[in-house]
Amino acid sequence: MVLLTIKKHIILLGFVCISMFIISSCDSHFDPLKENERYAFSMYGTLDLHADTQWVRVMPIGEKLIPDDPEPTDVQVTLTRVSNGESIVMNDSLFRFGGDGYVWNYWVSSSLHPNEQYTVTAEEPERGQSGSVVTMPSVLPVPEVEYSIDTEGGTVSGSFTDSLIVLETRYWVQFGPSCAQQKQIIVSHLEQINDRSGGDFHFSFDNRIPLRTGAGVAGYMVKERMFFMITASKDWPYLANLNDEEVTLPDAVSNVENGTGLITGIAQRIIEITPRQPCIDVR
Repeated sequence: MVLLTIKKHIILLGFVCISMFIISSCDSHFDPLKENERYAFSMYGTLDLHADTQWVRVMPIGEKLIPDDPEPTDVQVTLTRVSNGESIVMNDSLFRFGGDGYVWNYWVSSSLHPNEQYTVTAEEPERGQSGSVVTMPSVLPVPEVEYSIDTEGGTVSGSFTDSLIVLETRYWVQFGPSCAQQKQIIVSHLEQINDRSGGDFHFSFDNRIPLRTGAGVAGYMVKERMFFMITASKDWPYLANLNDEEVTLPDAVSNVENGTGLITGIAQRIIEITPRQPCIDVR
């Protein structure tokens, strides 16, 4: 798997109009596929080796990318372990976004096996079938994170087998008297890893300057601190030679047969440094 910039992670893993991961701002008309005879469904998601629930967004391809008048669906989405043929039908959930946009997300409570292949298939009698084959990465050991709130820094030690795609500290900060004045600040540590293809690592970090720069003001309050580490399997797409417009084209990064979209396998570890604190509205 190849390392991407944070911006291209956003484009890749969001669900179509991507600004990690945002659909409400998208134009609902999908002109390139308006006269569609090639594709049945768009499918986007990540299968997480260490998650207890898997999610995939599956939408029929038609005149609108995000429909505003959803109809009952006969689509069946299945997750199948290739090694033994065991199949699970995923549950459907209708999600409403800002305005009148709706999407269908499918989920199943299931743990997955490392270094194995899974297929995700969407099928509807009149529309046909779309599907993707996903290779899961190896187990990702939980990294050791030592953190000082006083200095907003610390050390991280760990190891990984597959390609490293995310290594970052995420903060939620409140930077004013109103609860509406909150934002997420992400500090990447990928540049502190010399070999992102696997091995042991250890580094120190100091996030005080990135925090101040991200907040943009001096009087901010950190409401939550979390550390994220994600590796991905060998089928993670290569995007280094694609610009932002090319990444969003249906055929550019799709791994969905008879459809469009991208489903990948990852191993994600999330370390809660400090739990989320409630917003303080002093108006």
